[in-house]
Amino acid sequence: MRLAVISDTHFGDEHCTLVTPGQDGKSPRIGPAYSAMKETVGKVDYLVLLGDIIDFSVASYQRAYKHARVFFRQVQQDEIAREYIYVPGNHDFDIWHTVEHQVNVINQLKQGQLPRAFRRSVPGVIDDRPGASESKFLLPDVPPRPEWHEDQAYYGNLFLDHITRTKRSEGEKLTFNFAYPNVYLITDEGDCTLLTHGHYFESYWSFAAEWAMQLAGDDLKLESDGEMNLREMVGINLPLNQLACTGIGQAQPLTPLLRQLQKEVAAGRTKALRKYIGRLEATLKKSMKLSWLARWVRSYMFRLLKGRVLSHVAGIEQARYSKQFLQRPSVRERFRGYYQTSLHELERLQREHDLDIPEPTHVIFGHTHQPISWDSDELMTRVNGKVIQLCNTGGWLLREEKGQVDFVGAEIVIYESGKGVKSKSIGIADLDPECALGGTYRDM
Repeated sequence: MRLAVISDTHFGDEHCTLVTPGQDGKSPRIGPAYSAMKETVGKVDYLVLLGDIIDFSVASYQRAYKHARVFFRQVQQDEIAREYIYVPGNHDFDIWHTVEHQVNVINQLKQGQLPRAFRRSVPGVIDDRPGASESKFLLPDVPPRPEWHEDQAYYGNLFLDHITRTKRSEGEKLTFNFAYPNVYLITDEGDCTLLTHGHYFESYWSFAAEWAMQLAGDDLKLESDGEMNLREMVGINLPLNQLACTGIGQAQPLTPLLRQLQKEVAAGRTKALRKYIGRLEATLKKSMKLSWLARWVRSYMFRLLKGRVLSHVAGIEQARYSKQFLQRPSVRERFRGYYQTSLHELERLQREHDLDIPEPTHVIFGHTHQPISWDSDELMTRVNGKVIQLCNTGGWLLREEKGQVDFVGAEIVIYESGKGVKSKSIGIADLDPECALGGTYRDM
């Protein structure tokens, strides 16, 4: 078996290096990094897409899928992957919600059955140990349906399988397997690696669950008293995850304004934010008739609140491109909690499906766009006294800065039976300069 892992392609974003918008901005084409990706990945049984693949938080559905189609048609034409394992992240969280809706609502109704509850968390297992399942890839909580597929694939047969087809009956389908938020890779030597996008390591994407535990306490009815599992964590965080994904990305004409505001805040500029807060304050003053004392108290409280909001926003350290992200104590603590919750998931898989999955010694994640090679000891942490080594798959976006564009780089992880795990860096020198998107490339 041979597989490759990539993440953070962000199809639909104008700075994607695998699919560019084209000269007219409307006819996407293969971008400057595709050849290097193709050469590094080669031919694989599984191409693991580790989140932020189709970007619904910055682009419309039409644009995002249009750009993704260009990529998957080219991959299909080049016969790179037999099947795909899609693990959504935060920018494509909506695709996981869509999968859940198709499987548990639409397909149920089409069969004359009532909808059933969302699973929320569906772990995937890639087991290359001798004597493991012939398919190598399992979704233990999902019944396999090879009879539904021309290629006898165990899973898939969902909407994304049709992305490369022009008409319902024309073109070959792909096979997309969906897992969320974890996939466990067990090598032929018995070592286990946890694959996840990594957005739950950042405060915004997980704090709803954290605060629910603190505020609701015993009133929060959990499957295990006092301890939240992955299914519950995904469910509680869903409203904010959905808001920051399609809630923003599909809110035209609000989307470009919010996108610009995000860029300015990320660059440390708060002029526009101050303007909008000032307008909010003026609107509230007009709409509320209060006594002079109440007006004074309101003005004082609003100034205090505005100062704290602006101070907080100015002090936010972005996860993207941050070399210090996993070094922050709060992130380290959140990572350890997430890892521990994943161990509980492995215990459940043992209990319910008799799967003996070792504790992961490595974690592969994306999200930060800051590549860390498989062999690097740059990111290591301890959980329960054990050393966990971390590998980051980087990202495929150009970073625009002062009229120039940087490419921080991507890390493609490869596993092959008998050869173990390794990774290959894709850097600025690997991009095709004839496909440059505005400005000029410069070395980091």
